[in-house]
Amino acid sequence: MKAIFDIYDKILKILLCCATGGFVVICLLQVFFRYALQNSLVWSQEACNLLFFLSIFLGAAVCVTDRKHITIDIVLEYLPFRIKRYWYLVIYSIMFTFSAYMVFQGYDMAVAFAHQVTSTLRLSYYHVYLAIPISCLFMAINVVRVAAYDFFITYAPENDPSRKKEGGTA
Repeated sequence: MKAIFDIYDKILKILLCCATGGFVVICLLQVFFRYALQNSLVWSQEACNLLFFLSIFLGAAVCVTDRKHITIDIVLEYLPFRIKRYWYLVIYSIMFTFSAYMVFQGYDMAVAFAHQVTSTLRLSYYHVYLAIPISCLFMAINVVRVAAYDFFITYAPENDPSRKKEGGTA
């Protein structure tokens, strides 16, 4: 199972790098064409917006696995070790609920705007807004993975540092 999730994580990070890299390249091309060649690319602004939008949502999904989302952890410093596993479970439950909500609402939004197309790329807004439910589905999968790992491994009772080691003298 770990090998599958390693491949899954690599694919997500590659997609994120492609979206971010594409955004940067198109932005640079836009500046070059506008100022060096005195001829702007009509489609570049819209493509940059779409790739930036995609990279934000994919980045949010990747940040869950890497535990890089912004947190206020002052409360965690004062919680006993055995309580932290339940505190994190509550936090992960909220994150999962939000992700699942965004999957359904994002899909409804994609369907609602399916008849409209972008102005320069002539791309259906269905495909644009489909980035929301797909990336939030990735986020929900990552939340479940991280929650299970933290609950059963990181904050398992046997890993409590205050717990005295058992054993005797030889």
